[in-house]
Amino acid sequence: MNVVAGIDEPQYVLTYKAGDSWSWTDLTVTVNEGVMSYTVESAQIATEIADRGLVFRGQGYNITQIVVDDMQGDDPRPQPETEYEDRTVWAGDIAISWNPEVYAGTELDTYNVQQDMLAGLAKDDSVKIYYAEAIEGAQFALTYKAGEEWSWTDLVIAQHDGFFACKVASDEIAQDIADHGLVVRGQGYHATSIVVGTPKNTTAIETIHYNAAFEGIRFNLMGQRVDENYKGIVIINGKKYIQ
Repeated sequence: MNVVAGIDEPQYVLTYKAGDSWSWTDLTVTVNEGVMSYTVESAQIATEIADRGLVFRGQGYNITQIVVDDMQGDDPRPQPETEYEDRTVWAGDIAISWNPEVYAGTELDTYNVQQDMLAGLAKDDSVKIYYAEAIEGAQFALTYKAGEEWSWTDLVIAQHDGFFACKVASDEIAQDIADHGLVVRGQGYHATSIVVGTPKNTTAIETIHYNAAFEGIRFNLMGQRVDENYKGIVIINGKKYIQ
């Protein structure tokens, strides 16, 4: 949303109507160089905004343009493309199906496979699911367990050639995924790898989260688990050490 400030200290608020009760809910926005931005955090929020609209509130600014940026599409504003440092956190071959009667398969729950594979995940990281043997009409979905109640929540994904991906929208989502796992869902394809991308303009030392479940466990700057024989910079309990 392009905005022009009309007073010295404008206030920017973006609101939508959430849930069955259509309760007014503020969204977390950033304002930079005349652009107020919000990254959609879940498929549920995306659906509610599409169905019920957004409400621009606050004080002291003019709205000049609303732009929706799709991970798959072209951004009408020229921007450098984000480069990612990718690391593969899982590789295998699992037939994915949420209806085994139609397509023989199961779901891939990273919490049950390797609980620490997504340790160090952070806001703005990408999660890519590579696949093979997709049938016609295959469906792709990513879900995580959010909050203290571990409630099932869909992530907004973008479809690419040979993989689908999501961008982690907040530190809270990153921590929930790291703690509770990510579930690869859908119908009619084989998941072959999970790849996490970290923007090259950040370092893992800025994005590693402390997690009590990993007390004393060592991670390198890419978020990969290492042992006491590893030489270099390590992160233990969210702090940097040289060993």
